[in-house]
Amino acid sequence: MRINEITRKAVQDYLFELVDAGKNRTAHKLKQLLSNMFIMIGDDYDLKNPVNKVVLSPYVVKKGRAFTKAEEKRIVEFCKENPHYRGNSAILLLLYTGMRVGELNSVQVYEDYITCISEKTRKGYADVVRKIPVSPMLKRVLPMIDFEIVKQTGNYTARDALKRIYPDRHVHEFRYTFITRAKECGCNQEVVMLWTGHESDSDVKTSKVDRGYTTYSEEYLFAEIKKYDYEL
Repeated sequence: MRINEITRKAVQDYLFELVDAGKNRTAHKLKQLLSNMFIMIGDDYDLKNPVNKVVLSPYVVKKGRAFTKAEEKRIVEFCKENPHYRGNSAILLLLYTGMRVGELNSVQVYEDYITCISEKTRKGYADVVRKIPVSPMLKRVLPMIDFEIVKQTGNYTARDALKRIYPDRHVHEFRYTFITRAKECGCNQEVVMLWTGHESDSDVKTSKVDRGYTTYSEEYLFAEIKKYDYEL
């Protein structure tokens, strides 16, 4: 259809087809995308936005959760028993560092720590390099991690690797797990934020200003990561 032929009903029918197919979240995302497109088009060609009066039923975003220790143990054992799957290295690293999948291709490995470029670096700003000390838990699985394969692992490969073990779980839940275990082990919560690249955390009572003026020594950071140790 030509831009000036697209009506509110046409947009509504298109989005409602997705809702009827159980794709409510997709419909909401497309509505937002289409609305932004028509705002720009309207400014350029003096056309009304046909998305303005389209109303979709609300949907509840599914929040992830940390893996239990029993589930975590199953992941490690699966990777150990099935070393031929390329995604295994990535999911083990994600599990024990709290990294995001999009940060895997920037991984650099050193003797006692791993670095990556934060996926949340703002455009136009210098890369933010995050330094994550090697925890006792990560050290145990290091022999199973091929870092060259890790650097080549994208979201789909990591997702498929996890789906072989837990079909209904998401790779971002590795991040929840790392943060949860670190807190359970008594690691300083501000330090956990530094390791995971979180700007803020509702559980941390200090202000952003306080955190911005705090520079932890490497000795302290390495001492904190030693707490990240538990039995599976």
